[in-house]
Amino acid sequence: MSADLTPLDRRRPRTPWRGGALMGAGWATFAGAVGDNRDHAHHALQLVVGEAADVVVWIRGRGEVQAPAVLLDADVVHRLHPGPARLLYLDRESQAGRLLSPTCVAGARGLTSAERHAVLDAWPHPSRLALGPVLAALGQDLPAVPPAEGSDDRVQRVLDSLVTRTTWEGTLTSLAAEAAISPSRFRHRVRELIGMPLRPYLRWLRLRQALTLAARGESLTRAAQDAGFADAAHLTRTMQRHFGVAPSDVIHALRQGG
Repeated sequence: MSADLTPLDRRRPRTPWRGGALMGAGWATFAGAVGDNRDHAHHALQLVVGEAADVVVWIRGRGEVQAPAVLLDADVVHRLHPGPARLLYLDRESQAGRLLSPTCVAGARGLTSAERHAVLDAWPHPSRLALGPVLAALGQDLPAVPPAEGSDDRVQRVLDSLVTRTTWEGTLTSLAAEAAISPSRFRHRVRELIGMPLRPYLRWLRLRQALTLAARGESLTRAAQDAGFADAAHLTRTMQRHFGVAPSDVIHALRQGG
């Protein structure tokens, strides 16, 4: 009588994410090797750019799309094929997101080889955290920021302080009070300066702080709480909702991103 045979586990090993990441006001980038990811959607637009060869993206309702680069609209269910690529995430409420979203047809836009080279030439790096050149390479220009009324832009000073602030209890009313202007004027000036509403902007700052602290060695729970999240699970849910990845997939990349 033959012995019972246990089926072989044919699951392939997990492909990790490897590369560097940066985060700015309403945007984030990843450059390196895309790892495993499931079918997912998130509230940010995503630009997927091939380093040298085409990228392949599975999109619900369209199947696999292959192109030098692919721009995905917000809330489009997709899956990236693992491999070398650069990723740009754009908050859909930002000026960049509002400009690029209409250029997507049926949830996506394929870029030409010339557009890919232009985007790669303009790609943000630690010494040039600017998104304007990338938008220009995609055929869009960010509007100029109008000067503040008077010579003292108090709203800009408050926004500058938020970048290094360690507590996140500020509200529109309290921040407007810091700038000594009305909440409605503060809200309007914030949109002019950073191109997006205050609330999602604060979320980006909190995410950046939490991930930066974790990349420096703090536990995920402590980093999440220090950045104003209830716990590590709250941080993870926020990351999954807006970027489709877990914090663990980003922390190593931030360490390498500089």
